[in-house]
Amino acid sequence: MGRRLLSPSRNVDHDQGQGFRRVLPRVGAVAAIVGGSVMVVHQVWDDREPGIEVGVVSSALHTTWVTLLFVAFAGLGALQRSAFGRLGRIGTVLAVAGSGGIAVLALFETFSRAVSPEGLGDDPPVVFLVLIFALMGCYIAGGLLFAWATMRARVLPWSAGAALIVAMLLKMFASGLLPFTLALAGAAFIWLGISALAVLRSQRSQRSGLSSESAAV
Repeated sequence: MGRRLLSPSRNVDHDQGQGFRRVLPRVGAVAAIVGGSVMVVHQVWDDREPGIEVGVVSSALHTTWVTLLFVAFAGLGALQRSAFGRLGRIGTVLAVAGSGGIAVLALFETFSRAVSPEGLGDDPPVVFLVLIFALMGCYIAGGLLFAWATMRARVLPWSAGAALIVAMLLKMFASGLLPFTLALAGAAFIWLGISALAVLRSQRSQRSGLSSESAAV
C-alpha cells in the first residue's frame, strides 16, 4: 500500500507545530534583547538606591528580566537546536528550568513585598532555601552550558556565547569587586538577541529566494 495521507486534523496540528517552531526563536530573540535591557536598568537602579535593602522596584525588575530570560533560553535554544548536540540541549533544559523556577519564586517575592514589605524579615524555611539553591544551580550550569554550546554551534556569533560565559562568571565571582556585572550580563543577552534576529532575517531571505526560484521553474 502507498503512504497513508494525513488526516485534516493532523495536517492542522502539524502546521501549527511548524508555525510555533518558527515563531519561538523570534520571540526568544526579542525577549533576550528586552530582558538584557531590563538587567541594565536593574543595575542602574540598584546603584542609585540607598543602602542594601531590596525594595519592591528592584524585586519587580528582577522578576521581569528573569522571566524574559526564561523565554529567551527557550527561543534561542530552538533556533540552534539542530546544531546544538546533546550538550546544548541539556544546557537549554537546565537554563529553562532554572530561570522558570526562579521567575516563579521572584514573582512570589515581589508580590509579598508589595503587599507586606515588613513580612519578609523572617528566615525562609529550609525546604525553600534548598529549592532556591537547586534552581540557581540549574540556571548557572544551564546558562554556562548553553553559552558554550552556542560557541560550538556557530549559528550565532562565537563571540556572543563567549561574552555570556565571561559575564556570568564575573557576576558569580567578581560582583563585589567589579561594578556593573549585571549590566555586562544584560549586554551579552542583548548581543545574543540582536544576532539571533539577524540570523532569522538571513534565513527568511534565503527561503524567499528559493521560493522565487521554484516559482520561476
